[in-house]
Amino acid sequence: MSLYLRLTAFMSYSTNKKALEIFLSKVPMFSEPKEFLEQYMTPSHIAADILWSAYMNNEIKDNVVLDFGCGTGIFTAGSSFLGASYSVCVDIDYEALETARNFLSRAADQPYDLVVADLRSSTPFRRSDCVVLMNPPFGVKSKGADLDFLKNAVMTCCVVYSIHKVSEGFFKVFEKFCRENSLKCDILKIFPYPIKATLSKHVKKVVYVDAVVVKVSLNEKCF
Repeated sequence: MSLYLRLTAFMSYSTNKKALEIFLSKVPMFSEPKEFLEQYMTPSHIAADILWSAYMNNEIKDNVVLDFGCGTGIFTAGSSFLGASYSVCVDIDYEALETARNFLSRAADQPYDLVVADLRSSTPFRRSDCVVLMNPPFGVKSKGADLDFLKNAVMTCCVVYSIHKVSEGFFKVFEKFCRENSLKCDILKIFPYPIKATLSKHVKKVVYVDAVVVKVSLNEKCF
């Protein structure tokens, strides 16, 4: 582990949200982001907010965490930082997983695995005593991707934290999905999500879109 990462790990000894955010700011970006996969880096402060909420609810430490659509591994890295017993970084993109592997091999102190899978069509896991943390595609370039991820996530773990783009009808569809599947659903935060210029077609340095963090859980105790 590099000197910087060792120092950051030392800061986490008395775990605090600021130390977590500093650590997450070192997670590498996509080397060549793919537009059709909507690969936009999850900002460290947003990832830290979600991870910290789950941590304070006793859903991270000593538990299994799945990072769906993990990209370069920000939620996997954060889960390890917060003491998850085991984390799984799942993505369809080999290049993104290779970037994640290079970083996690130096930064993760807890056990983890990397898995290649198409989370829109299926999930490689079937268990309940775990939590999913994810920032799925917003469904702009690939319609319905966000809900496909959500459906597979709730089939896998009994707690799911997810980021979604706020659009007309989103909350209606989301509430219907939760009601039909007898799920407990919470809106945790609505905030401006920064999409930085990473593609050649981008003109502005950053564009903000309204996004929401939701928590979905089974109506039973998970851990």
